[in-house]
Amino acid sequence: MQNNFTLKKMRALIPLFILFSNVVIAQENNIAHFSIWKLKEGLEQKFETGYKQHLLWHKANGDKWSWYGWYIISGSRAGLFVDATFNHNWSDFNSPVNPSGDGADNQLHTVPFADFQMAFKVAKIKQLSSEDSAVLKSKYLRFVTLSVNDITSALKIIEQLKENYNSKYLFKNFQTYKMIDGGNINQIILLLGFANFTDYGKTDRLAEDISSIENSLKMKVITAINSETLLYKADMSLFAE
Repeated sequence: MQNNFTLKKMRALIPLFILFSNVVIAQENNIAHFSIWKLKEGLEQKFETGYKQHLLWHKANGDKWSWYGWYIISGSRAGLFVDATFNHNWSDFNSPVNPSGDGADNQLHTVPFADFQMAFKVAKIKQLSSEDSAVLKSKYLRFVTLSVNDITSALKIIEQLKENYNSKYLFKNFQTYKMIDGGNINQIILLLGFANFTDYGKTDRLAEDISSIENSLKMKVITAINSETLLYKADMSLFAE
């Protein structure tokens, strides 16, 4: 009787174990790290050359992380350079490739030509995001920062926005992130990828689209929207082989 009772309890726990496993899997490889640099006046070309040399250092040292590079081309931060690495577990940051060598090479090839501004980490909301390769390598990336007063409710609005864009424009280059560290943790970041400004213009009523969804859901949770445009630099990006 005791064995049968134990077996029944184990069977009852199986669905919970599967559910928990799925939650854990869904949370893996969802962390991205961003860094922002301000190029020193008159040294822009030297920075580009040095940054490319630094990427070669990563490649020569067997770095398995992928690195994306962009210039911000609109807004108050226009002219700044952004690099980012995606699809990480938190444990990855315990063992980056050769940290001392990385720092030394940075001091040699990038620091003399640009001032480091900030770094931050975000978590990808996978169920509200499309594939990285389709978005992050787009020529133009609309970087939208949403300040909110309730993350859970805001994600419901983003879910509807994503569905609306997909049904109306067949738009799939859409990623959603939550700020984790280095910024206001009551912020959500949207990355919207476009091949050209004609496609970009399909989202020119973003604020109105969000407001309409809020009204339909009878909630007001997004308190501010900031939009910047990033220009992808394939020659300042590196992907693990």
